[in-house]
Amino acid sequence: MRQPPKWTEFLKYPVTAGTGLLAIGVTLAWWAKIDVTPLLESLMVRRGEVWRLVTSIFPHLGALHLIFNLYWLWVFGTLVEEIYGHFKTAGLFLLFAIGPNTLEYAFSNGGVGLSGVGYGLFGLLWILSRRDERFREAIDGKTIQLFVVWFFICVVLTLTNVMSVGNIAHGAGAVLGILTACAITMRSAGLPSWPALV
Repeated sequence: MRQPPKWTEFLKYPVTAGTGLLAIGVTLAWWAKIDVTPLLESLMVRRGEVWRLVTSIFPHLGALHLIFNLYWLWVFGTLVEEIYGHFKTAGLFLLFAIGPNTLEYAFSNGGVGLSGVGYGLFGLLWILSRRDERFREAIDGKTIQLFVVWFFICVVLTLTNVMSVGNIAHGAGAVLGILTACAITMRSAGLPSWPALV
């Protein structure tokens, strides 16, 4: 698996680093009892405040939640940004925020955190690592196992009322990432390739 860049190289990855810094800032503000409810998914989404489907990725419930999501955002996001550039990466982040969060809100109570984006990037790179030479070492078998096992652990934790987890966002993110990677790599089927779709 590809080694992620050092944290000191964050200026080369403004979309990934900026997303991570926003998550840290909003989370620390939330923990400090600053009102961040305008960023959270609520009934206001139905009244036109659709930005909440994106801004709800920034607050995190606990330190482990934040660290886990920031780590995988950095590992996956920097590679995507290195290959596809800043604008396409921002588009993918938005897609992986809005899609999973919309389904999580529609079928559950909504949630917080970057997990949907992380699972979206995971699904994307899982397929691209097999279809695009530039991503050959993007992901390995242990990482795939980790994400799959963690998904089912989270389902069990939710069903047993140990901890409420955004399982719909996790699953939707992974599926959306896989579908996006398939769309990007359609060149072999004679359909428009990724740059032509943008």
